[in-house]
Amino acid sequence: MTRIESRPIFSIIVLLFLGVALLWAGGCSTAPKQKNQQAFMSDADAAMEWFSSNVDGLDEQIAGSAGYIIFPSVGQWGIIFTGGQYGRGMLDNPDGSQIGWAAINTSSIGLQAGVQGFKMLVVIEDKYTLAKFMDNQLQGSIGGVVIIGEVGGSSRAHFDNGLAVYQGANTGLMAGVNIGLDYIRYKPLD
Repeated sequence: MTRIESRPIFSIIVLLFLGVALLWAGGCSTAPKQKNQQAFMSDADAAMEWFSSNVDGLDEQIAGSAGYIIFPSVGQWGIIFTGGQYGRGMLDNPDGSQIGWAAINTSSIGLQAGVQGFKMLVVIEDKYTLAKFMDNQLQGSIGGVVIIGEVGGSSRAHFDNGLAVYQGANTGLMAGVNIGLDYIRYKPLD
């Protein structure tokens, strides 16, 4: 009986180790490798088009902003008492020209399970917040507005801490997103 009971604990420990190792390995680079950048930019453009077509007033909000970060795919995972989020993004001017790269890499503690993915858009309200981001000085956290594309247009998010965050489901739908701002990093273009 003891042998059967120890198997699930061993499996949980192995899964925890693999999850932490994947998060650490994936978080080593803010920008995609040079050979993958064109494909990444195409994915980012598609994600941006998805948000534009599903959020009423988003184009106007972006036009009046200092820029935005588009994350075409953010993975969120959780195994028992640990989890995290990881994704790469593009920092763009309001006109869509690229400024640099961004990455989100967080870990969390608390009861959780599963793996889900989502696309995320972060609109930066003003030049002050943009400068803080580019200096990797953002702090605090912010919640996101969940967008469900098949239902119709969603309303735009309000700025909080200089940012407006949108989340769209890639696989499944999560209740929402809460992002620790100090876990979003910037890297200039090469």
